[in-house]
Amino acid sequence: MSDSDRAQQLGLSPGDTVWILGHSDEENALLDPVSSGVEIIDHRVRETDDEDADEYDFIYENDDEDDDREPSAALVVVDDAVSLADDLDEALPRVNGIDLVWIAIPRRIRGVDPESVAPIVADYGWTVGRRVDLDDAWTAMQVELA
Repeated sequence: MSDSDRAQQLGLSPGDTVWILGHSDEENALLDPVSSGVEIIDHRVRETDDEDADEYDFIYENDDEDDDREPSAALVVVDDAVSLADDLDEALPRVNGIDLVWIAIPRRIRGVDPESVAPIVADYGWTVGRRVDLDDAWTAMQVELA
């Protein structure tokens, strides 16, 4: 799959800024290489001091005062079945104002089943739309507010 094909399949076009919410550099680079004109912003991981809280907080923080970019698309990366509910619980409320939202899950490993995503996103008032295979290991599902 070529870079432009991937961007087109995800509905991305030049000028879009994609916020990727992943837990690792590998997950944050899931769309690499991305076609020209599409900019990637990975999430800013903010660790919490609260021992009972989640390890990560998915917050988009723009530290550059001269940079007024806001994400036009988001890709929430869920890496295993154990973290599925927690990751979506953290991420979905934060991407609420973004028009184009995708959830990426592993295709054949770590026990994530695409059908298990729909009821969880429905709890937040979202629905699962189309599905795109990103590569041999990852698939993405578009989600929209119901």
